[in-house]
Amino acid sequence: MHTLAGAYALDALSEVERAQFRRHLEQCESCAQEVRELRETAARLGAAMDEQPPSGLKDRVLADMRTTRQLPPRTGSAEPRPRGPRRWPMLLAAAAAVVGLALAGVFGGIALHTSSQLTSAQSELDAARARYLPVSELLTAPDARTEHVAAPRGGGGTVVVSRKLDRVLFLPAGLPPVQAGKVYEAWLMGPDFAPRPAGLLPGGQAGSLVVADGLAGAQQFAISVEQAGGSPSGKPSNDVVLVASVPA
Repeated sequence: MHTLAGAYALDALSEVERAQFRRHLEQCESCAQEVRELRETAARLGAAMDEQPPSGLKDRVLADMRTTRQLPPRTGSAEPRPRGPRRWPMLLAAAAAVVGLALAGVFGGIALHTSSQLTSAQSELDAARARYLPVSELLTAPDARTEHVAAPRGGGGTVVVSRKLDRVLFLPAGLPPVQAGKVYEAWLMGPDFAPRPAGLLPGGQAGSLVVADGLAGAQQFAISVEQAGGSPSGKPSNDVVLVASVPA
């Protein structure tokens, strides 16, 4: 369900999927936050690209319509839709398309007039590129695999892996808040090497995604509660809240 956030923000779901995702949003603050951000980006894109059409455009279009010959109708029956495997490739591609929209919205925001606005938009563009481009590449990877896991204390998340890109993505969903001065830290683990830090998540249900490179030998992905700034020892504490298998 988490991968439907982008399609939901763009009103690109069927009635059944939309109803299912609305019920999901009532329990998943992480997805609700993603939907809000994507809708804001889409609105900014529309505002940035808004443009008054040149005078006479309508008359030229109508004139061309009167003199342009229509194409002949297609013949033959439509090919039957193939019955493919699970829908994950389509869902991941849809999510990647929305990532592209987010980047496009920031590009559109650069069409501003003052120097200060341009500087602000450029900074926003750099931040969005750093965050979303690795995600887009991973979601569209042909070998992308997913693993969903529930945390014993509530919430959970989705692990997306591409061995070809040597990259892992974690999307949290409803993880309980941590105490002040604490954060969630992600780890990659395996039988042949010690746990390796994979990034920090802000505490609480609004924790953002984590993207990490370097999967060689990793067989598990874990989330632990650490002090602000991450584990000082470079190893996870005993307070591990979630462990997931890294998809092959």
